[in-house]
Amino acid sequence: MKLKILGTSSAFPTKNRNQTAALFTYSGESFLFDCGEGTQRQIRIARENPQKITKIFISHWHGDHVLGLPGLLMSMAMNQRKNPLEIYGPKGTGKKIAVIMKAYEHETTNYKLIVHELSNIKLKTICETDKYRINALKLKHPIPCFGFSFEEKTRLRIDTAYLKSREIPTQHIGLKRLQRGKDVTIEGKKISAKRATYARHGKKFAITIDTAYYAPIAELAKDADLFVCEATFSNKVKSSAEKGGHMTTKEAARLGKQAKVKHLVLTHFSQRYRSTKELEQEARSVFKGKLTMAKDFMELKI
Repeated sequence: MKLKILGTSSAFPTKNRNQTAALFTYSGESFLFDCGEGTQRQIRIARENPQKITKIFISHWHGDHVLGLPGLLMSMAMNQRKNPLEIYGPKGTGKKIAVIMKAYEHETTNYKLIVHELSNIKLKTICETDKYRINALKLKHPIPCFGFSFEEKTRLRIDTAYLKSREIPTQHIGLKRLQRGKDVTIEGKKISAKRATYARHGKKFAITIDTAYYAPIAELAKDADLFVCEATFSNKVKSSAEKGGHMTTKEAARLGKQAKVKHLVLTHFSQRYRSTKELEQEARSVFKGKLTMAKDFMELKI
């Protein structure tokens, strides 16, 4: 799985930073988190295929997080998209999507749009398959806003060394039953799933964009392999951050520390900062683990 960061600025795009968007890819699916102005172009520059996007997660409806959505939806239709597209967002998202489609004379598309509206929820699973679950948490911002986490489910792996020790083929159709926790018999030999498999714990990714410091975020991001968190301002202007419903670098770093994340990535920087050097120093004074200051088109393996 990987995350490609498409935009790292806040309210205004800059010469080097586009507005917020991040593309997460897992097992053939792509999930887009927010869709700021210019996101479609960023996707093209990053050489990603927008038609592979199966789900879009909208944190909130401030313009710098959604102004790229109309163009992306129109392009998907013009490129003859057939697969359904799911959109998750705050209450009212369905009406807003309908307005977008009508305004651009695309009241209908050749693909199905499925909208899931999120209410004022505490930490909750909003999507689940046999491979993963996606959770959402209402954040602390002037308008309804949500953070998200992706959790890969624990899966059983075949212990090939054990099979070889018993002279059992490591490629056999019966091994699929073992991975489902079922005992099998291969070439007359009974194989216990308990002995021949081991659990591989799934990876976790969390993202929170546009929020003031909010302690429950630590639970959303708990033990994440990768946590992307907004850090709009320096700690020197903490009052400005609080007023706008944003975090400072030290607050974001504190959340990363509390959540015990393995890799903290800070993003959503105010246009006032031409360099993130000072912001990084502030964050490192609090968070001692792996820390990265996000840049547009940065690709992160998880």
